[in-house]
Amino acid sequence: MESSDIDIIKKNFKKYLKIPNKIKGEKEKTEEVKKEINEISQNVYNIISVFITIKNQNIYQKIKASINILLEFMRVITCSLLILFIPQQCENNICSINERIIWISLFYGISLIFNFFTLLYFLEIRRENVLIKYLDVNPEVPYDKINVEKIVDILPINKQQKIIYTHKIYKKYANFLILICIINIFLSGIVISDYSIPNQTASTFITYILFLLSKLNNVYSTANTEKYIFYSSYLSTNVQFNDIDKKYKEINNEIL
Repeated sequence: MESSDIDIIKKNFKKYLKIPNKIKGEKEKTEEVKKEINEISQNVYNIISVFITIKNQNIYQKIKASINILLEFMRVITCSLLILFIPQQCENNICSINERIIWISLFYGISLIFNFFTLLYFLEIRRENVLIKYLDVNPEVPYDKINVEKIVDILPINKQQKIIYTHKIYKKYANFLILICIINIFLSGIVISDYSIPNQTASTFITYILFLLSKLNNVYSTANTEKYIFYSSYLSTNVQFNDIDKKYKEINNEIL
C-alpha cells in the first residue's frame, strides 16, 4: 500500500469521524447518538471497501500484465538476438552461443550490437505501469478521445502531464525501435547466411522474423494513436484505457 493511499484514508477518516457541532454542543438522546455513530461507521466501511476493491483490481491488472510481459519478453529475446539463437554451422558442428558471441569481424560485432538494441522494452513496461496506476478500462463509458479527455481532466494536473508525457516518449521510442529492428533483421540475415544450415537456419529465421514483425505492428498501432487514446500493450489485444482509476474518482473525489 502506498503512502499516498494511506493519506487518503486518513483524510477521509477525519472527515467522517468529525462529530457535528449539534452533537458536541448539545445533549442528544442516546438513540440519536447511536444513529449518528452508525452512519459514520457505515461511511468509513464504504470507503475502505471501495479502497480494497480498487486495490485488488489494480493488483490483478498488474499481475496479468507482468505475466504477459514475462512471456512476451522471453519470445522477444529469442527473436531479437537472431545471431545468438538461430542455428548456424561452425565447421562440422552447430555453433554454440559462446562461439556466436565472439567478434569475428567489425561487421559481425556491429550486427551483434543491433541484436541487443532491439531489447529496449523498458519504456513500454513503464508506460503500462503508468496507465494501470491512473487509468482503468470501463466498458460502460465511451472510448472516443473527447470523452476520455474529459475524464482524464478529473485527475490532478501533474497526473495528467505524467500520462501524456509517458505516452509521448513511448511513441518516439516505438518509431525508433521499429527502425532498429529493421536494420537488425537486415544485418543479422547477412551474418547468418554465411553459417547457414540447410533446411534449418532459413526456416527458423523466417519464423522469428514473422513474430518480430507481428510485435512491431502491435507496438506501432499502440503508440501511434490520437491524443487521449491509450491502448494497453499487455493486458489484452487492443484493450483501451478510457476511464480514470476509481481510487481517484471515488475516494479522492473532493481532493480532485
